[in-house]
Formats: sequence, C-alpha cells, structure tokens
Amino acid sequence: MARSTRRRFLQTAAVAAALPVADALAVQAGDPPSADQSLLAIVRQRFKFLTEDQLKAVQRGLQSGLAVGGILNRTRLGPLDEPATVFVSDVAE
Repeated sequence: MARSTRRRFLQTAAVAAALPVADALAVQAGDPPSADQSLLAIVRQRFKFLTEDQLKAVQRGLQSGLAVGGILNRTRLGPLDEPATVFVSDVAE
C-alpha cells in the first residue's frame, strides 16, 4: 500500500467534494462531464456572485491549468533528476 501524503489526501478530498456536482451534471447531460466542467460547477456553487465574464475567465484558467498539468504528467523524471538535498546540522559542541 502506498504511503499517504498531503497531496494525495487533498486530491481525494477534491474528488469527493466534486462527486455530487459531477453526478448532477451527468444526470442532466447524459454523459460524464470533463474535469474543467466539474471544477467550473464547483466554482459556480461556491462563488455565486461571479458574473458570466468572470466565470469565463475562471474557465479559461481551469483549462490552461489542466493543460499544463497534463504536460507535467507526461514528463518523466529519472532518479538523477531529483534535486540534491544536503543536510547540515548546526549542533553546538
């Protein structure tokens, strides 16, 4: 079993929060919504005061963020690509 991390926890929490919204959209449309549609539905529910122009800007940001995330996901790092970590303790003797 993989070790739990904060990132994995937050991803799971975001997916769990989006499930009711995604289910409602799927029932209405008949097909599963994309990730940016699901996230935009969450933004619409949370920030009801946003205008349509602001929501369009949010949608563009979500789409570009998901596109960049896809590019980063396809990039593979080897063991030697990790940053070198050097630990030095300042213990008074």
